[in-house]
Amino acid sequence: MPISDDIRWVQLIKSPAVRFGEKFAAELDRSKNIAVVLNTYATELAGDGRRVTGARLWSNGQDAGAFTTDYFITCTGGLENSRLLLWSNQRSNGSVVPNAAALGRYWMEHPTFQGGNAILANYGEFEVDASKEAFFSPTLAAMERLRILNFGIRLIESPYPHVKRLIADLACTAPDMAEWMSFQLDQRLRCAAQLYVAWEQAPLASNQIELSKSDVDHAGVPRIELHWKKSPLERRTLLEGLRLFGTTLAQKNVGRVRIDDWISNGGDYPTNDETAGHHHMGGTRMGTDVLKSVVDANCKVHGMDNLYVGGSSVFCTSGQCNPTTTITALACRLGDHLSKVITV
Repeated sequence: MPISDDIRWVQLIKSPAVRFGEKFAAELDRSKNIAVVLNTYATELAGDGRRVTGARLWSNGQDAGAFTTDYFITCTGGLENSRLLLWSNQRSNGSVVPNAAALGRYWMEHPTFQGGNAILANYGEFEVDASKEAFFSPTLAAMERLRILNFGIRLIESPYPHVKRLIADLACTAPDMAEWMSFQLDQRLRCAAQLYVAWEQAPLASNQIELSKSDVDHAGVPRIELHWKKSPLERRTLLEGLRLFGTTLAQKNVGRVRIDDWISNGGDYPTNDETAGHHHMGGTRMGTDVLKSVVDANCKVHGMDNLYVGGSSVFCTSGQCNPTTTITALACRLGDHLSKVITV
C-alpha cells in the first residue's frame, strides 16, 4: 500500500521454520513418484556435451558408485549448484555445461545492516506484525528518479526509554529534530524504532564462485572460494533509500529519521552487524545470452538436453524481497514444464 508517491508499506508474510521430514514424511512415503534417500548426495555429474550421462554418489561417508537417469535437476542451493557444476565441468572437460562463461558468476546477496533510528509520533500509523515490525520499500518511480536499486526497510519498535536517549543525543547535533521530538513526547510520542535496511545487489560478473585450488571436502571435491564485494551503486542505494524514507515520514509529519554516522559520513561497513541476509542468488543465472547466463527460460542448461537447475541460483537479478516465494514459484513452474516434456 502506498504511503507516499515514493514509499510503500509492504506486508511480509512470515512462517515458523518448516521441518520437512516432520511435516511431509508421511506424504513422501505414500508417493509413487518420489524416493527419499538420506545422507546421500551427488559429488559429480558426467556428460558428453549434449546430455548428462550419470552422477557419482557419496553416501554415509563413502563413495556409493554412480547412477543414471533420463533427466537431472540440480537443486542444491545458491552456492552448491555452482560448485557442483563447476567441478563436474572441470572433470568432464566442459561436457556438463558447454557454455560456461557465466557459470559461478553474477552471484548476489542482500546486504543487510542497521541503518539508523526513527522516532514516530504514533506507532499505530503503520500496520505491524506480531513481532511489532513493519516493512517498507520504494516505488518504481522513486527508484528511477534517484537512479538507485530496490531496497527494503524493516522498522522494529524499541523500548520507550530509548526515545529519551535519542533526544539527548540529538539536542546538540540536530536541534530542530530534537525540538520536534520533545514536543511530541509531551503530546503523543510513543516510541523509537530501529531501522534495518536490506537492499538489492547489482549483478556483476566479478562477484563469483570459484573452486578452491587447495581445500577439498571429505569426498575430495574442492570447496568454494567466494569473491563478493558491494559496489558504489549499492552504497548509494543504502544512503538515498534512508533519506527517501526519512523525507516521507517528515512530509507526513508522523516521524523523523536519524541515519547512522557511518552511512552519512561514508565510513566502512560495520563488521559486527548482519552483513547479509543469507540469501544466496545467482551463479547459474537465467537468460538468453549464453555469455551472461547458464540456463534458459525453462531452467534448462544452455546446450544440454536433460540438465536443469532449480533454486535461487537461476535469479538474473536479486530484487529486495526474501527469495523463498520466488524459489517456490520457479520450482512449481519447472515441475509443470517437466511434466509436459517427460513422457512415461
